[in-house]
Amino acid sequence: MGIIPSGATPILAARKQGKKPADLILLSMVGDLPNEANPVVQIKPSIQYDWSWLRGLAACFWTTPETYQAKHIIDAAKAMPGWLYLWDSANQKGYDIFVIPTLESIERPQAQWNWLVDPMPWLPFQNKAFALGDVICN
Repeated sequence: MGIIPSGATPILAARKQGKKPADLILLSMVGDLPNEANPVVQIKPSIQYDWSWLRGLAACFWTTPETYQAKHIIDAAKAMPGWLYLWDSANQKGYDIFVIPTLESIERPQAQWNWLVDPMPWLPFQNKAFALGDVICN
């Protein structure tokens, strides 16, 4: 197992005991998220993480246009088949995240595919509810 992000160790320990968080995991690319009741995991742009601890869980990357890192999102999505979201805190907009192969890649074996993030924007009522702390995901 590779590098686990800060804040993920208790989640990993619980997973090893057959447990998992009931709440959406927030993967923060913007630093601390004060006053958050959900589990918060700190993501640093320069580190390549092992995302296997996320498998089967629901997670939301908390980011801004300045801190957005497609590579982390793609790596997490490929490792976790579960529910993955993105919250652009600067613009107060959320997205369901899908990772898909590039068109040029599909002629090659899957191990050689290049991937891209394909976000599906939330509706205005979903953005408002999430901004107010009502997690409407899943």
